[in-house]
Amino acid sequence: MGWFHIRGPSSRPAVSVLAGADGEPAGSAVLLPGQHLLTCAHVVNSALGRPDLLAPDHPGPVAVRVRIIAREITVEREAELTAWIPPRLDDGGLGGYEWNGDLAVLRVTGALPPAFQPPLWHPMAKEQRVRAWHGSGEPGVFADAEVTNCDGRFGYFDGGDRSLDIEQSYSGGPLWTNDESAVVGLVTAKLDIHGGPVRRAWGIPWQRVRQELDGKGLAHLTTTPEYGVRDHPAYPELVALLDCPLPTAEGWARCGRAVARQCGLDHHSDGAPSAEEFARLLLTHERALPALVETVRPTARELADELLAVARGHRLPRLLSPQAYKQLVAILDALPAPSAARIPAAVRAALPLAAVPAALLNGGGSHAALVEHLETLHGDSAPDPYGGVAVPRLLRAVEYVAAACWRAGGAAPGGAGGGADGSGVAGGRGSRDPGPRLRQWCDLAAKRLGVPETALWDRRKDAADWAKKWQPTPPRVLVELRASPTRDDGPARYHMRLWCDEGSGPQPVSEQDQRPRTSGEVAREILTVVGSLSRADGLLPVVELIVDRDSLELPLDDWEDPDQPLPRVLGAEYPVVVNCPELRERGGEGILSDWRERWRRLDSEEPLHIDDEAAESARALYGLLMERRFAGRAHIVASRQRRSAAVQTCLAAGVPVVLWDRGDKPGSPALGHLTDQQGHLPEQVRIYRTMALQRPLTCPGRPVLAWADPDLLPPEGAGRPVLGEDFGRVAKGMGAHEASAATASVTIHDESERLLPVVQHTDSLLDEPLSPDTDGPPLPNAGRPVPNAGRPLPVLELADPTDFDDPEDFVW
Repeated sequence: MGWFHIRGPSSRPAVSVLAGADGEPAGSAVLLPGQHLLTCAHVVNSALGRPDLLAPDHPGPVAVRVRIIAREITVEREAELTAWIPPRLDDGGLGGYEWNGDLAVLRVTGALPPAFQPPLWHPMAKEQRVRAWHGSGEPGVFADAEVTNCDGRFGYFDGGDRSLDIEQSYSGGPLWTNDESAVVGLVTAKLDIHGGPVRRAWGIPWQRVRQELDGKGLAHLTTTPEYGVRDHPAYPELVALLDCPLPTAEGWARCGRAVARQCGLDHHSDGAPSAEEFARLLLTHERALPALVETVRPTARELADELLAVARGHRLPRLLSPQAYKQLVAILDALPAPSAARIPAAVRAALPLAAVPAALLNGGGSHAALVEHLETLHGDSAPDPYGGVAVPRLLRAVEYVAAACWRAGGAAPGGAGGGADGSGVAGGRGSRDPGPRLRQWCDLAAKRLGVPETALWDRRKDAADWAKKWQPTPPRVLVELRASPTRDDGPARYHMRLWCDEGSGPQPVSEQDQRPRTSGEVAREILTVVGSLSRADGLLPVVELIVDRDSLELPLDDWEDPDQPLPRVLGAEYPVVVNCPELRERGGEGILSDWRERWRRLDSEEPLHIDDEAAESARALYGLLMERRFAGRAHIVASRQRRSAAVQTCLAAGVPVVLWDRGDKPGSPALGHLTDQQGHLPEQVRIYRTMALQRPLTCPGRPVLAWADPDLLPPEGAGRPVLGEDFGRVAKGMGAHEASAATASVTIHDESERLLPVVQHTDSLLDEPLSPDTDGPPLPNAGRPVPNAGRPLPVLELADPTDFDDPEDFVW
């Protein structure tokens, strides 16, 4: 054990595998690299409620719920089964109470906080003192034992007189030894000897765990963090830097203590770490090097710069010390809803050349994963001419988020120094603008990273200029409609779902009774919801119709409430737009990336003009879309025979704003009235519709506006084809996956089958029915037995401790 070492076992992550029926612990697990977990296969069987805990057959593509507990933080996640090594009772050389295999590897969905680090492993050996924990993860429910026998395949350990017995729900958990500060195996089974004085259990030693995982091609999960670290190209450079004396009296001992404290490690009370051990730590603990830079910066500036140069030169991923990382995540997670809703737009504006996944931008409860991703992106500005480093993209993005907070909070944006007076502390505790805390954080981070103040101030000015041009976002009412089968002589009826979005994402507001509604009833309900919304900066709320590709011309804007003294026409009172996520999303990441870039250039690129000549053939339309790869707006004036295919092709190619006319008149009579290029098109279309009510002869157009803002996503699963009779089940809370299982293939009429497949990556997107795998995880098996969470640890009951020949003596 070196100068640095892992703290006592209470600091290791405890993992509980939860039973699906009641959420109680079915067993334990241990963390592996890459968000993987290792447990016993029979623990997974127990969590799934399989009656035979040692059932060897693969349970299929299943997931279980897990709870991971570390110091001051606990998370619950789904964990998908990725490797199954079944219990093998018929291997040669086994006794009647032993079996091989019995391992399962799970992978946690979603990023884990940095506090969750895999423990070290060490081979099991006789006379080791080990400790096991109950699956609840409670620190006090541990059992101490001594390894009395280990042959590399099985390890037997006996409990002490004053220790808890290894009982239910210990299975799959780690066997920890303080002597090595490492895990040496997994708890597997208990031997219950009638009348015997010894409390004995056995587990799978690390030697066999490694062998079994290697056999499944999972050798990369068996390497320790220090494996091959001496071969890392940065290792000799770090050793050379760490082998030099420091100007302070305590030198490297003080630095070692500070880094250990931030990284959650223990250390020796005397001496100092060697240069070699310190270098190993910096390369194996991802935030140790930023923690060291933070420690030495005040007294050894040149050394801090040299350490950072090594990190940049070898693309080491982390910029932030554990403390700085926690501070930033805490500030972002505490942002008010209006400010948090502007994070996606701010990050995209700050980093126009970076492909930041939408799932990270949407938060999902915490912005930790977004911060970790932005840390890996290196500076996108020129280095300072006097030798300073470029501003990291993370800091640039934080500055834009701070500026977006000003727009949301209504306070004046800070100047170069952060506040209105340049001090970086404007707003104070009572300010509505949370931006000053972010700008203060940036100031401190820039100092630690050696970023010149002038370079950071340039980025801050860019963010302030962007914020001044911010277009306020009106509230939205999102409407999903599905036609309901009706008699030939009856009026059309629709199933409907409603959401409203006032800046914090779509919230369901529909009645959920799923009775079919007439167009008048639909209009009445929408008008009721719209009337309750607040006005954002005086802007009218937008009604967004979410449709599949066969319903793009549904005339929602013409519908009115028949029971009112005034007509109350939806398209005249409020801007009405359509959105078809089905066409866009099935094009894959390439189309989604084009969509975001086209939106960013919406006001700077000239609109596409698509007439009969442009839409004459598949190759002609494709060529125009690829020539104008980032045009954000398309005007469709093609004839009715070619109009539908042209519209759907543009939407499938990621064009976010598409305008056409659903009327019978040639061209698009409304286009001449819509000249605004600054993002006010929905309101201009509304004004034209009011003119059409007054002067139908001079304003004969029936404009349809498709409008898809990448920062304002529709609810997940909305707008996909669903059979009419199944729609009610979807809206009543049925999973989107179950709904899509009933999806029928939708045919695009006219010339769409000839035109649509030519768009890059969209042939399968537009000609195939939706897959049941598209919209959600597999449904749980409703007919599965109730989980047997009460007995996850197989108990081997021996009638005679000296007679092991008869398998009937044992109950599994």
